[in-house]
Amino acid sequence: MDTLKKQIMEINQLCNESDGLYHDIAQSYGLSDSIYWILYILYYNDCPVSQTELCSNWYYSKQTVNSSISAMTKKGWIMLETVPKTRNRKSIVLTEAGRIFCAKVIGETYEVEKAAFSRITEEERELFLLLFRKTNKYMREEYEKRYSSSQE
Repeated sequence: MDTLKKQIMEINQLCNESDGLYHDIAQSYGLSDSIYWILYILYYNDCPVSQTELCSNWYYSKQTVNSSISAMTKKGWIMLETVPKTRNRKSIVLTEAGRIFCAKVIGETYEVEKAAFSRITEEERELFLLLFRKTNKYMREEYEKRYSSSQE
C-alpha cells in the first residue's frame, strides 16, 4: 500500500477514534451523541444559538436538531425563546437545570480535554488546527469539484 493511502487511512481511523471517545463520554451520561454535542455547544457559547446555526455551523440535519431539542426540552434542560424582530426564529437557551447538568457533564469533559491538550505545546495545537482546517477546506473543494458538476 502506498504511503498516501496509509496516511489517509490512519487519519480517518484517528478521527473515528476521537469520535468514539466522545461517544463513550456521551453514553456514560446516557446521552445520544447529538444531544451531548448540542449541550456542549450551548454551554460554551457566549450568546444564544439557533437551530439554524446548529445545522449550518455544526453540520447537523434539521431532523437531528429537532429531535434532540424535543428530547432536551422534555428533560427540562433547555427552552426555546423567540428571537426579537423575527417571525419564527428561536434561540435555544439552557435552563437552570440544564446549566447544572452541563456543568457536570461538559465540565468534566473539559477537564479531560484540558489535561490531554495541555500535554502538547501551544504551537503544536495551532499547527494541528491549521492542518485540520486546511484538510477540510481541500476535501470540500475536491468534493464539490466532483459532485457539483455531476449534479448539473
